[in-house]
Amino acid sequence: MAKKSNDIDQKSDIIQAIVIADGFGSEFLPLSNDVPLALLQLVNKPLIEYTLEFLSFGGVEEVFLFCCSHVDTIKDYINNSRNQDAVWSQTVKVNIIISESCRSFGDCLRDLDAKGLLRGNFVLCEPGVISNVKLLPIIKKHIEISTKDKGTAMTLIYQEAGVGQYGRCPREEIVVASNSENRILFHKKINHGHDRKINFPLEIFLENNCVSIHHDLKDTHIAICSPSVLPLFSDNFDFQTRDDFIKGLLMNEEILGSTIYWHLIKGNQHGGAITNWRMYQALSQELANHWFYPITPDGRTFSGSFGRGVIIGSNCSISESSNISRSIIGNNVKIGKNVTLENAYIMSNVKIHNDCFISNSVIGPNSILRSGCKVTFGSVLGANVELNKEMFVKNTLVQSKKPEEYKDGDKLSEKAYKIKLVDDEEEDIDGNKLARQFSKLHLDEEYANSDDDLLESSDSEDDLSNVHSPVPDDTNMFFSEVIDSLTRGYEDKLQCDNLILEINSSRYAYNVTLKEVNYNVVKAILNLPFQHSSGQQYLPALLRTLVYFSPILKNYVRNESAAEDCLQAIEDVAASNNELCECIAKVLNWFYDKDHLSEEAILQWFRNLDSGSRVSARVMPFVKWLQEAEEASSSDESE
Repeated sequence: MAKKSNDIDQKSDIIQAIVIADGFGSEFLPLSNDVPLALLQLVNKPLIEYTLEFLSFGGVEEVFLFCCSHVDTIKDYINNSRNQDAVWSQTVKVNIIISESCRSFGDCLRDLDAKGLLRGNFVLCEPGVISNVKLLPIIKKHIEISTKDKGTAMTLIYQEAGVGQYGRCPREEIVVASNSENRILFHKKINHGHDRKINFPLEIFLENNCVSIHHDLKDTHIAICSPSVLPLFSDNFDFQTRDDFIKGLLMNEEILGSTIYWHLIKGNQHGGAITNWRMYQALSQELANHWFYPITPDGRTFSGSFGRGVIIGSNCSISESSNISRSIIGNNVKIGKNVTLENAYIMSNVKIHNDCFISNSVIGPNSILRSGCKVTFGSVLGANVELNKEMFVKNTLVQSKKPEEYKDGDKLSEKAYKIKLVDDEEEDIDGNKLARQFSKLHLDEEYANSDDDLLESSDSEDDLSNVHSPVPDDTNMFFSEVIDSLTRGYEDKLQCDNLILEINSSRYAYNVTLKEVNYNVVKAILNLPFQHSSGQQYLPALLRTLVYFSPILKNYVRNESAAEDCLQAIEDVAASNNELCECIAKVLNWFYDKDHLSEEAILQWFRNLDSGSRVSARVMPFVKWLQEAEEASSSDESE
């Protein structure tokens, strides 16, 4: 008889997955009081739908959905979706596991271990996972590694994401050191704003011939697990989270005899998890731009009358006089006249009356905002909240029911109460810190230190009209993608033709104009040496970069209009960076010698420069040389 194979293609091997439905935190209060995390609407579709679709497309056949709260609501939703032939319902069997006594991620896995429901390797998803990752090849690779390394416990799935990338959360930054076979030797999560120094154990360098250190990874919150994972959680009650599990196994590798590996996804595969409001916003935009295809959101996308990046659900009534930009609107929403929405997330069955202003905030389902209300600066309104006329809510969490720890001043209306969250690490001095930490939707950390100033300066209606949303628009997101592509291309010595295809793909994904493409490509190339060089080393590094990317410059700086965009990029980078400003004349000379910029374009650009600026002073000698050469040429022609 032939020996049975461990290959996942065997009919007897059913691909199973565990999905934990609860987050066990306060990140999504007050909404999570009434709406389970699994059913939180993301671009007009519950999170659990995205997760089950991902697992279905990935080849998973059986899912254990572990629920600790809102059990009946989740059960009813799963049954209704199955009856309505949801995308996943034909290929995935969903078993709902209930244990209301569990208080952590680790408790859930210990309970599953006691039930003995899983039979082999399985996929482990934390709450709010969205992805289009192809799981079967990764599972097969995990099994191959397990055959060689009997102690293999888990393969973590990561994605490339450079510092500053849109979908990379500063609160989830990680540093990973691994050997040549991608076995994790060191793993540390860096808390943004805390001590940024890292001490690596000397043993990992002494015991391994090759060690790779990565700070360009994003955790997708997806893992392939061996059968040993559940017993390891049962044997170690201090493993409350997956981070505890990773840390514990690495610290006690010799005692526990278990190892962890990681797998990097590339290309069109994408993954992430809704772990806080920042990631909620980031993944909303990525879904809207179809980064997770074939996983798609619900709702129609608008880029015309309502501005760019607007998605509207079904059965909505919106006045033509309303001004809406970068916002997602749920089903059955009614919006009155002269309403302004900027980077707002409006959930289903909400009514917004005339003259309301909503910016960088979330409005929960079935809420009502009466005429003249203003909701700003990362406020979150829970379900069924009602605001009276002309109420102003800023940087605040609001729920419809009276909180247990009620204080005078917390009541805004009969169905609107302020709430505060308990935070163990830091004292809430001004009463706003916790709202900023847990509900702020800003993506740029530089704004974290300026919130107080913004709040103090925006108390009046006039001031509100001058507030600019700190959220990066599509152009900034495109620039970040170009930086990532060029950095990887330069380091891996990729063909410039392939990089041009990547840049063009990003252009269409973010819907930016050709003028913005020309400008940002040149700006990105000029910025690359700042990551590796400074002072006098900048110019030689830049010249090497320019030579390498010359085919890209030739592709984009191809006419008079593009030359203007190129010169504007050079001017802007030089104005903010002394390194380029000091050598701008030599850089312009290089562009001129390589025929990327004409003499006429440079002289016309120089005439429009501020004569008193540092850039103008540095460019002056080169311009004089051009003018003298032009005069000499004219003189020769006249003779």
